[in-house]
Amino acid sequence: MRVFLARHHGFCSGVKQAVELAEKVAQEARETGGTVWTLGPLIHNRRVVAGLEALGVRTATALDDIPPGDTLILPSHGAPPVFYEQAEARGLKVVDATCPLVRKVQKTARELRERGYDLVLVGEPQHTEVEGVVGWAGGDGVRVIETVDEARALPAMGKAAVVSQTTQRPEDVRRIADVVREKSGEVRLRPTLCPVTSDRQKEARELAERVDVLIVVGGRESANTRRLVDVGREMGRRVHQVENYEEIDPSWFRPGDVVGVAAGTSTPDWITEEVVARMKEIEPNTEPEETKKVAAPPEASPERGATSPAGPEGPAEPGNGPAPEGGPSSPDGDGEKAVSQENALTVPGTFEPGARVTGTVVKVSPTEALLDIGHKSEAVMPLSEISRQKISSPEEVLKEGQVVEALVVRLDDEGHPILSRKRIEEEEAWKRLAEARDQNLTIEAPVTALVKGGLVANVGTRGFIPASQVGLGFIQDLSQYVGRTLKVKVLEVDRGERKVILSEKQHLEEEQSRAKEELLGSLTEGETRTGEVRRVADYGAFVDIGGIDGLLHVSEMSWRRVKDPREIVKEGDRVEVRVLKVDRERGRVSLGLKQVEGDPWADVPKRFPVGSLVSGKVVSVADFGAFVELDDGVEGLVHVSQLSDKRVGHPSDLVKVGDELRVKVLKVNPAERRISLSARGAEEEMDRREIRKFLRDANEGAAVTIGDLVGDVFRDAGLGERKNAGSRKKN
Repeated sequence: MRVFLARHHGFCSGVKQAVELAEKVAQEARETGGTVWTLGPLIHNRRVVAGLEALGVRTATALDDIPPGDTLILPSHGAPPVFYEQAEARGLKVVDATCPLVRKVQKTARELRERGYDLVLVGEPQHTEVEGVVGWAGGDGVRVIETVDEARALPAMGKAAVVSQTTQRPEDVRRIADVVREKSGEVRLRPTLCPVTSDRQKEARELAERVDVLIVVGGRESANTRRLVDVGREMGRRVHQVENYEEIDPSWFRPGDVVGVAAGTSTPDWITEEVVARMKEIEPNTEPEETKKVAAPPEASPERGATSPAGPEGPAEPGNGPAPEGGPSSPDGDGEKAVSQENALTVPGTFEPGARVTGTVVKVSPTEALLDIGHKSEAVMPLSEISRQKISSPEEVLKEGQVVEALVVRLDDEGHPILSRKRIEEEEAWKRLAEARDQNLTIEAPVTALVKGGLVANVGTRGFIPASQVGLGFIQDLSQYVGRTLKVKVLEVDRGERKVILSEKQHLEEEQSRAKEELLGSLTEGETRTGEVRRVADYGAFVDIGGIDGLLHVSEMSWRRVKDPREIVKEGDRVEVRVLKVDRERGRVSLGLKQVEGDPWADVPKRFPVGSLVSGKVVSVADFGAFVELDDGVEGLVHVSQLSDKRVGHPSDLVKVGDELRVKVLKVNPAERRISLSARGAEEEMDRREIRKFLRDANEGAAVTIGDLVGDVFRDAGLGERKNAGSRKKN
């Protein structure tokens, strides 16, 4: 089989803009704690929308579903102006993700109506883009049609203008415009088609000319994807539309088929690439030698042949994706006729397709295993049906004598049961996943690949872990997880869509919450713990003490004044802290750093006794005085009356923050952590000390004492005689 991929695929610029905008708004909302909504799907691709939901972008069906204050992203296909008005009236923050080309159609339609033209809008009446354009055009005087027959039924018009939904086919719009021209005196045809969708339709036509089968990848709600399907069918090709690789049915293809793959503009590259990779893995199941050996199940069409493995991770779900008109049915029958593995019964001696049987491996060859299941002949288990894991030989999984459970897929021409162990594994995997989701169980998920938007894990089927659900914070490089086994929670299981969404983040948060509860129960106030500084804010720091981020307030960091917590700690520091308070109801812990260092006030009376002269730095000036730091965590107050022996208007007239001051300790009160200081008293004390020193030095260095000198002065002044006279009176 040869596979050709259309030259252009992936998001168009409008869809890419909308998705990137939604991712950005979701990231901002996670940081601020808000909630983000879209009114209907942002784009017509369920897997992309599911990925956005995993990032926190919710989908609402009506504005009333969105709480006031939340953020609303308008979809890429636009919305009528009434939605803007209603959203603003409801108090929503509106983010407009409308495609620029769609916005151009809206503007064009409004201008034409304002100029008095009857407006003919070529498009799907129920499509949201069309509804939005009608709203911008004012509603009245707008006729929405989709076919030439509908155009012929239009009434005569004075002057008319023709615009179109951006995804319409150019030839359809031209034919309708020709009919409208016959019914109007003046007709204006305004080009409002999206050039990207037009180019892809052209490429699909060129591709269809070269292939036998055309696979169109895109959402079933996507108008531009449906246009590609129409192109292929008009060319007479076998056309199948799929939303992902798991919907591909190997029975669609015949030996030697040339297959083309085209994609709509709302299909990301990675989905298209998965489809191409799957196509290259498929081996046509109608090869002569295989047809001779294995008969088709009763429900299958004669040309179907045997069932082949499907999908990189295993078989496609029966009935996934509707078959086109005249196309083949699903591998196990159409719709409700398909064999239901979930409801199959294990009946001894029953070997009809769908029955569960237990058998013993009797022979293992490079391509298959033979089992004894009590049937008249041995059952065959092909290599492709042995395991969901990729194996090159049955011997990697099965050994002779091993007892295994299997599902009867069909009977071959000779009546030998064809068994599948892989489908049993898949069935059990889906049940385990549903149970894990319903019971909030943690499961192990080996990571097998890195894809755009997250990781792929093998959980018995293909599981997806969005990037936002890996780790507890933003992970720059996800490739480091490939090959590792993660413990995850199951967020979503949709077997019909074959979708499994997993989250390591929820498991880690649960573990963190459990550790936090255990730690809260064991913490006691007054104990000392070692922790790591996680975050520093203006008011303090958060310290992880083993599962809880306790608050180390700036006031508890040091005994001295601290303006900025970053003066004391930084992120990543290991610190020893004291548990000050434990609030178990609110899950909060208050920590202290200065308490571990010891209280500097414990020996203040010894270090700063009353009457001592000390030096300090002015750290604050108030109306009533100045605060002077004598040591780390020890401050005293110099009252304004103690600043100077002169009258002082305001303390700032004499001192400022940062000044060095010599002060005298007047009073110490350790219980209230107060010290009264005096700058004036320090000066007086220093003067007295200078005088005493001078007098002491003078007495030690002179033969005649000061007393002698002073005595002569008193005597010369007659003071000595008065003193003697006084003495005589007493006598």
